[in-house]
Amino acid sequence: MNDILIHGGDMIDGARPCPVVRGMSGRLVGKRALVTGAASGIGREIARQFHGEGATLVLLDIDGDGVAATAAGLGAEGLRCDVRDPAAIEASVSSAIATLGGLDTVVNAAGILFRQPFESLDIDQWQLLFEINLRGPALVCKAALAALRRGAGPSIVNIASLSAIRPSPGTSAYAASKGGLLMLTKCLAEEIAPIRVNAICPGIIDTPMTEGFMADRETRERIEQANALHLTGRPSDIAAAAVYLASDEARFMTGAQMVIDGGSSYA
Repeated sequence: MNDILIHGGDMIDGARPCPVVRGMSGRLVGKRALVTGAASGIGREIARQFHGEGATLVLLDIDGDGVAATAAGLGAEGLRCDVRDPAAIEASVSSAIATLGGLDTVVNAAGILFRQPFESLDIDQWQLLFEINLRGPALVCKAALAALRRGAGPSIVNIASLSAIRPSPGTSAYAASKGGLLMLTKCLAEEIAPIRVNAICPGIIDTPMTEGFMADRETRERIEQANALHLTGRPSDIAAAAVYLASDEARFMTGAQMVIDGGSSYA
C-alpha cells in the first residue's frame, strides 16, 4: 500500500484542545450542528470555527479520545462513532439530536484516502473507501433527516474532494467514492429541499494527515507550483467555506460544489 491519508478525523495528531475562536461575528448563533470527523484536520477546524461563530455542537469521530479532546476544548459533546456502522450512526445522531434539542446543520467531514494504483488495489480497500467516504455520509444524512426538516434554515455540508472532479493516478477508488458523494449532494439538494445540501471540494490541504509527504520540501514545492496561487491550502480555508454554507447567508445556495484548491484545477 502506498500513502494513506485520512481527512477530517479517523486519526488524531496529539489531541490538542482547540482554542475558542476570537473576533468572529456570530454567523451561526442559534445553529445546532453535528460534525463528523472532528478529532483532527479539516473536521476539527470546522468544529472550531462553528463554535467561534456561535453554533452549539456535537462532534463524532472513530477516534474517541481525539474527539473528546476537541469537544472539551470547545465546551461541546464528543462521541465515538464509526461511520461504517449503521447502528452506531443511528445511536450517535439520535444522541446528538437529544443533546442539542434538535438539529439545523450536518457536516460530513470524516473520510479516508488510500493512494494505490488500480492494478494492485484489492476489494477490501475499495470497500473501505466507499463505506467511509460515501455510505457513511449517506447514513448520517438519513439518520438526521427528520430532525433537519424541523430545523431552522437547515443545511448539509459534505466534504468531497478535488478528486471528485479531477482524477489523478493512484486515486481511482477514492475519486470514485468522492465523486459519488458529490452526486449524492446534488441529488439530495433536489430531493429533500428546502434542506440545503452543498459540497466543498478541497485540493491538497496541509493537515496532520498530509505531513508525511508535505514535510518533504521538494514535494511541497511541487504541490504549491501546481496551483495558480502557489500556496498550500489550510484547514481554515475549508472551514471558512463550511461556515458560509451553514449560515443563512447561503440561503439561496444548494446543490453546489465549492472548489477550494488554489486554482490547481485549471493551473
